[in-house]
Amino acid sequence: MNAITRIKRNNKEILVVDFSNCKEEQMIKIVSEVRSLLIAENKKQLILSIFNEKSYLTPKFMRHFEKDKREAILFIEDQAVIGFNHPKMMILKAYNFFFNRDIKAFNSQEEAIRYLLDDFKPSKVSPAA
Repeated sequence: MNAITRIKRNNKEILVVDFSNCKEEQMIKIVSEVRSLLIAENKKQLILSIFNEKSYLTPKFMRHFEKDKREAILFIEDQAVIGFNHPKMMILKAYNFFFNRDIKAFNSQEEAIRYLLDDFKPSKVSPAA
């Protein structure tokens, strides 16, 4: 299975990154591939990351994620994750706080997709002229 795919809905595209059942080194490789893809495509993108109980947010993975994300952050319009248990939620909360991010976690893929495709979120509404 390819870890990086795309979903097209409502004339929009979501980059789906599946970390399910991946070990630390696989996850690090996927993050690097996503960074390279975002930089190469040179456009804002919506990202959905999928995790499960076998994909761990290890310190080594998180340091790599932080480093690679810095290079590609300009190309991330919005980001959502699914498959987070309580410990992963605490890591996400700390990451969002310390790096001034707003990655949202959802219980299902469909909820995350609806969030990413919603044009009327406060962060996406253009200021009035």
